[in-house]
Amino acid sequence: MREQPLLFGEMKSLIGILADSPRTHPGPPRPAVILLNPGIVHRVGPGRIYVKIARILAETGFTVLRFDFSGIGDSAVRQDSLPFEKSAVSEAQEAMDFLQRAHNIDRFILMGGCSGAVISLEAALNDPRVIGAVLINFPFTQDQDENAPDLALRRAAHYYRNFALVNPRSWQKLCTGKANYRFLLRVMCSEVKRRVSFGPGASPESPLLHSLRCLADRGVRVTLVCSEGDPSLEELHDTVGKYLRQLSHCGSIAVSIVRRSDHTFTSLYDQEQLLELILERVQTMAQPVENLSNSREPLCTENIVLQEGLTRQSSL
Repeated sequence: MREQPLLFGEMKSLIGILADSPRTHPGPPRPAVILLNPGIVHRVGPGRIYVKIARILAETGFTVLRFDFSGIGDSAVRQDSLPFEKSAVSEAQEAMDFLQRAHNIDRFILMGGCSGAVISLEAALNDPRVIGAVLINFPFTQDQDENAPDLALRRAAHYYRNFALVNPRSWQKLCTGKANYRFLLRVMCSEVKRRVSFGPGASPESPLLHSLRCLADRGVRVTLVCSEGDPSLEELHDTVGKYLRQLSHCGSIAVSIVRRSDHTFTSLYDQEQLLELILERVQTMAQPVENLSNSREPLCTENIVLQEGLTRQSSL
């Protein structure tokens, strides 16, 4: 496995690291994997997880490019007024253009965490060269105001269920009059109202669902990776609900859970789980579509039904 720095893009302003291995098999090259910045974190990713992903994929024969969007990390700031959501998609396509010219690769798998997942999805929708996407902790409520009361109450409920309930100090505060009982009551009322309403994610017109349907129709394989301890898991249920289960039966869309992990996969154990999952997903995406045409099941080995009809899937 070898790594080399790159300077590429229309303005020669994008900095990246290319990892690959000498080709040992005949035939056309495998699809390349492109890692897109998670938020404002540069190309190494949180806890250097992007470095580990790139190296483990390169060691198995994939060409992997991780680079910085303009204005992040080592890449220069853009000199135009193009908004980030458009410039990032354009720069992801410039990365594909470079790999196609320099390495004769014309199929790509995009991958990113948080906002990098959003750009991966948008680039996949806009470029037919993309055959797969791994969306890590996709921010399903990205269009909502971060200060919206409903969003704050849902995230508080997630914290209480997943952390406070098993924290002795939280119980001590509750039993000694130091807890915010009024806020607790608001959270409980909000959760009851949400659960008895007309089904979370009941609308089949969700923009995310529409995007996933478009990609499924094109044969693009998409895996949504969620940390078990991240609010995005419940936001996934609230956003697309039972319709995601229907989509998963086409064989192109899958949801995978990384057990007992947080948003950034802080512990080494979390990272090992994520690496194992990503390696399996990318290898599956790289297979010709006809190899999987006889199966109508999701690309997962275990189905776990949770809440109101959403199937959460995991291979771990």
